[in-house]
Amino acid sequence: MYDNSSLFKARALEEIKRARRYPTFVSMIQLDISHIDSSEEIENFEDLSQFQENLINLVGRSIRETDLISYLDYGKIAILLVETPKEGAYSALDRLKKTVKYFLCNNTKSPVNWRVPSKEHFFPGARGNNNDLLSAIDELNN
Repeated sequence: MYDNSSLFKARALEEIKRARRYPTFVSMIQLDISHIDSSEEIENFEDLSQFQENLINLVGRSIRETDLISYLDYGKIAILLVETPKEGAYSALDRLKKTVKYFLCNNTKSPVNWRVPSKEHFFPGARGNNNDLLSAIDELNN
């Protein structure tokens, strides 16, 4: 379920190949918590790494077993949603943003930190643009 970025990228590319061969969908959502970058901003945890680990575990428990999660550099979480069309990804994103926001509300000192910026990418993409997810995968940790 948890993966480093190079394994995550490899798995994502495999899923795109599979989606091309067998008409299916792949989506990826990214959650950004990079704005929480010091231990002074958190509560209930000894340090920032413990805070991040607990948040990753929470997100991991909130997705399906077939989905893949990776914690990227700079406080970003990428989730590959296998066989998930755009509508399903938006639904998952909405649910995950609420879960993460609730975690942030309970474990950070300032409401400024409660925001959860996100991005979403799909395959196949919009008409004529099947490179949306491929481009996003290439940009991970770059």
